[in-house]
Amino acid sequence: MTEQTANVIDRISDFMFSASDRLITVIIGAGATIALLIALTVGAVKGLRALRRWQISLLKYERYFSDTGVFEGETAELYEKITNPTFLPLLAVDIEAYIYGELALQGYTGLREGDMQYFISRFNLLPKKTVVRKRRFTAKKRGVYELGTASVTVAGEPVYFDSHAKFYVYPRYASLKAETLPKNTLTGDVRSARRLLTDPFSVSGIRDMAPGDPFNSINFKATARTGGQRIKVNERDFCSGRIFMVFLNLQQPPDSIPVKRFEVIMENALSYSASLVKSALEKGYRAGFAANCGGEKGSHISFTPTSGQGALGELLKEMAAARLYECGMSFSALLSKLLPGVRDADVFIITPSMLPEYGEQIKQYKKRNNTVTVYNTGR
Repeated sequence: MTEQTANVIDRISDFMFSASDRLITVIIGAGATIALLIALTVGAVKGLRALRRWQISLLKYERYFSDTGVFEGETAELYEKITNPTFLPLLAVDIEAYIYGELALQGYTGLREGDMQYFISRFNLLPKKTVVRKRRFTAKKRGVYELGTASVTVAGEPVYFDSHAKFYVYPRYASLKAETLPKNTLTGDVRSARRLLTDPFSVSGIRDMAPGDPFNSINFKATARTGGQRIKVNERDFCSGRIFMVFLNLQQPPDSIPVKRFEVIMENALSYSASLVKSALEKGYRAGFAANCGGEKGSHISFTPTSGQGALGELLKEMAAARLYECGMSFSALLSKLLPGVRDADVFIITPSMLPEYGEQIKQYKKRNNTVTVYNTGR
């Protein structure tokens, strides 16, 4: 090999090693750049997630119903109210929640009896803005329904919102026949469907104005709070001392009725009781109700006769919460307990059976100048 050839080979070798070193350097540099970009990207994503979680944690979310309660079969609305208190927009906020299947959401499909309804509400929130959304539903079954928490998922982890709301479904309202309505009282020598006189000094509640209400019954402050959209009037107690009382027996008779059949019978009886009391209060009676089953306030239900829409609301709540299979006392004990407080009243007793002791107690009620009507709920 000549010296010249050897020099060429050496130069080629030096070039190859030099190129290899430069390539390795480029690869290492590119790898470092890529790693840096990946690290920056991961950091940015984590930062954005942290920012989003922080923003979501500051959201103010609440739920409430359009009414305290409605009768079974009626409709109402569930409202969702969400506020973004930050100075940054917040997009695609998906609020996940459940609601009882008995409060059937309009448009919800595939629901089986007893199932919970899962739904997502998506909100796109501008800075310092509040959004209110409503969902309409039908109350399918009597009861008390409480909503707990809702959540938003951020990077696979939920952020919870305490959004408690409570709703009552009252027993189904039934139109009553004329002969089952509360007894009328005399106005002179003509029968009247309303009580004699209202007490001008006693206000039992506030309601929307109806045809026939006098001008001096308008509550101007309450009317102003509606923005003038609805005229509100004071509802006054009646001067008459006569009362109307409904007793409901939910105790299984000696020859037991099958569970499913008994449940239907008692639900119908509860519905009838609610309708009787509502009718009595609307006609000016001081109305009361008692049942030997558990409710929200104890082992049995007992409402002292009173008047006004406020009384009706509280009584209907307790009827909604009635636990048909939890009889805290016998019906006989209930009649005995309340006897001293019932005089000069129209008394309705609704029961699936008539035991001998009930008959003796009815005689005691009649001795206190009460008229007693017994309804056997039948089989």
